[in-house]
Amino acid sequence: MQTVTVELSEQMYRRLQRAAEIAGKPIDEMAAQSLQESLPPLLDVIPPPFRADLQAMERLSDDELWQISRSQVEANDRRRWRRLMNKSHRSILTDRERQALVELRAAIDKVMFRKAYAYLLLKWRGHRVPTLPELESRP
Repeated sequence: MQTVTVELSEQMYRRLQRAAEIAGKPIDEMAAQSLQESLPPLLDVIPPPFRADLQAMERLSDDELWQISRSQVEANDRRRWRRLMNKSHRSILTDRERQALVELRAAIDKVMFRKAYAYLLLKWRGHRVPTLPELESRP
């Protein structure tokens, strides 16, 4: 365990004290829990093949992160993935198609991990990121 001393405004201290009272916890435990819940996750929860790429994103500018957040899986790749998934459900994939499906899935996962991490980094840098309903309503 590490000890950290933090100066809080009177208002922040009262909020923390109130939260601790509500939760029935000591104030130091409540402070540690609040920090735990507000810090970004460690990349060790991300599958190993994606970690280095995501860690490199931490050095990108906000503009570069916004660009990543707007990236999309190529339409051809989405169509091909859907077609192969349909064949897979009917158990009629060739070995070549099975390998293509694995590769497409990895490519799609990479785009999704990058988008999610870009949004997380932008949020940590103080930007407002769109909510899921806002994202789903985009054309």
